[in-house]
Amino acid sequence: MINTKPVPIIITLAAAFISCVISIAQKVEFSEFVKRLAIVVAIFLVMGTIIKMILDYAFKTLEPITPIDEDVSGVGTTIDEAEIQEGQEESSEESQEPDEA
Repeated sequence: MINTKPVPIIITLAAAFISCVISIAQKVEFSEFVKRLAIVVAIFLVMGTIIKMILDYAFKTLEPITPIDEDVSGVGTTIDEAEIQEGQEESSEESQEPDEA
C-alpha cells in the first residue's frame, strides 16, 4: 500500500510557504501576517486530510483481493524452506517403498 501519511503535511507546508512569501511581498504588518498564516494553515490542513482520506480509499479499492485459502506451493518460501520440503518429500517416498526380503 502506498504511504499517504505525509500528504496533509506537505500540502500545509507548501500553502504556508506561499502565504509567507505573498505576505512579505505585500509588506503586511506582523499581526496580519500571523492571522493570515494561521488561517491558511488551518484550511489547508483540513484540505490535506480530506485529500489523504480520498487517496487511501482509492488505493484500497485498487488493491487486488487474494483469497487466504489459496494453495501456492513454493511462493513465499525461502531457499532453505524449499530444500527442507524437498528433503521431506524424498524421505516420505523412500519410506513408502516396500522392503525386499
